Amino acid sequence: MKIRTIIIDDESRSRETIIELLRIYCPQVEVVGEGADVGSGLNIINKLKPDLVFLDIKMPDGTGFDLIRQIETVEFALVFITAYEEYAVKAFKFNAIDYLLKPIDPEELVHAVKKCSTNRKNDSFNDKISHFLDYLHHVNKNSYGKKIILKTFENVYVVDIKDIVSIESDMNYCRFNLINGESILVSRTMKEFEEMLDGHDFYRIHQSYIVNLGYIKMYSKEENTCLMTDGSKIPVSYRKKDELFTLFKNL
Repeated sequence: MKIRTIIIDDESRSRETIIELLRIYCPQVEVVGEGADVGSGLNIINKLKPDLVFLDIKMPDGTGFDLIRQIETVEFALVFITAYEEYAVKAFKFNAIDYLLKPIDPEELVHAVKKCSTNRKNDSFNDKISHFLDYLHHVNKNSYGKKIILKTFENVYVVDIKDIVSIESDMNYCRFNLINGESILVSRTMKEFEEMLDGHDFYRIHQSYIVNLGYIKMYSKEENTCLMTDGSKIPVSYRKKDELFTLFKNL
């Protein structure tokens, strides 16, 4: 029997990759639908009643966690697609929730599908999801993950999140600018770090920049830039300006 599956991820390339990997390595899986955000994902789940859902964590209108909280009873197996490597992964492991780290490894994908085949449509899985969300809330509330691991070709840095002033996209790399003036170049995408730092007062004010809201010294209306405490000027995307002002009120 085919495993009717939905993939919810805001990146079309990511969805295409998963579909292709499933076609090659998991012929028992039938992809019956796709979603690009929380809203469309929730609608398609309610409409198609899948057996299995691959769910991205960070999406334009919220998170995969937000989506799951809106489902009264989870009657499908669930695999989170994530770039987290710190406290959230501990939450996944603690509650035996399946997850796949990007970029997705085919062997791990096959293992996740086999594991999920035994978890479909049972009350214990719904309880497991509920416990997972409670645990994740507890982890966030108690400030786990105050450090982040940054791996370069030569070194592994353990950095206090509070010491990050800004993150700058540099082609296929991200440059971390720290409060002590140090700069660390890492071969990872902005989206991955945006997910990792969610809930830590960081905001992506521009396609190429994430800033620590606590280090914004001044906003220039004339230049549409933020002056950071380290002296750097960072452009603000016009479509992000209003939301940035809202965040200022909550600081």
